[in-house]
Amino acid sequence: MYIKSLWLDNKGETEQLLQSLNQYLDGFAELPELIYIVSAGEANVLLEQRVMQFITKLEESAHNILFVGSACTSFHAAILSYSRRAEADALIINLEVGKERQQECLDSLGIGVKAGQDGLSVITGVAVTWITRKYHEQSICQISSCDILSQSPSLTGAHELVKSLKRIMSVNFDDASQVVSFDIESKWAKGLLKGFSGTERSTWLPSIEKDGLHYLSIKPLAEIRKYFLEKKLENLWLITLGGGGRAGCIKVVSPAIDRARLLSRLVHTETLSLEDAFSDFSTAQHIGDTLGQDYLPHVREALSYPKRKYRGRHNQIFHWVLNSGSWRSLLENQGAKHG
Repeated sequence: MYIKSLWLDNKGETEQLLQSLNQYLDGFAELPELIYIVSAGEANVLLEQRVMQFITKLEESAHNILFVGSACTSFHAAILSYSRRAEADALIINLEVGKERQQECLDSLGIGVKAGQDGLSVITGVAVTWITRKYHEQSICQISSCDILSQSPSLTGAHELVKSLKRIMSVNFDDASQVVSFDIESKWAKGLLKGFSGTERSTWLPSIEKDGLHYLSIKPLAEIRKYFLEKKLENLWLITLGGGGRAGCIKVVSPAIDRARLLSRLVHTETLSLEDAFSDFSTAQHIGDTLGQDYLPHVREALSYPKRKYRGRHNQIFHWVLNSGSWRSLLENQGAKHG
């Protein structure tokens, strides 16, 4: 699997980011029919009416829109979903907009910026990745491995997760491979790091996430841009931590025709109702905005990825489908009420 083009923007708020995104997409004469929309905040991002309008416009331009995710490893979720399909090309659009909506998801999990929490502060942004199955000259890199590993809820869960990470990387690790760290302001992350020796970590490249700044699902893309495109490093293991005990592991290498293809993985897909998810997040907002009550527990309950039943299940992704049949219907019937 190859990345044909990669673009991202972290400047500005929702309106500016979506405008920048539209300008970038308008630069293409034609886009793939299959488009993935991902966001670490799941359907919470759809409470931004401008986001709903953006997706509706894409759908009405004859694109097949798939809304998938898996916390901050949502880019990985799109890659895994695409690996099971037949289309030659696809676009992945990361919508990490609406700082308040994204931050409250972290705060609801106890890792955000509230008193006594870990201190992760959201950096909003948008990103576009064009992925293809076939090599062409303009390919910027090749994805040779992709997994979302999950920590089981047992006492040995963290230890087993570290072992799984090491095992995945050892299968396709050579002298040229370099690892990008997952070090971040998170008690869980610090604990996992202790599972790697000082010697192992001494050669790791720094994570893009410093001083508590959290790029959500855009982290691996920002690191591909920094290390692969700007610093010309051509063999990278990118590790991204995600809520609910997840660790995304992607290997990108210089593109070549004769390299081995992305290995087929067993992917667990949970199909959920997008309308139900939208309603759950809307209810949580109503509790906070209208009733003035603590709504963060309701935000946490609306999120799918933290639920205990998904713990320990590797390559678990979530796919929210429309019962109404179209994004326009969702926008008109629900989205416009929460602009």
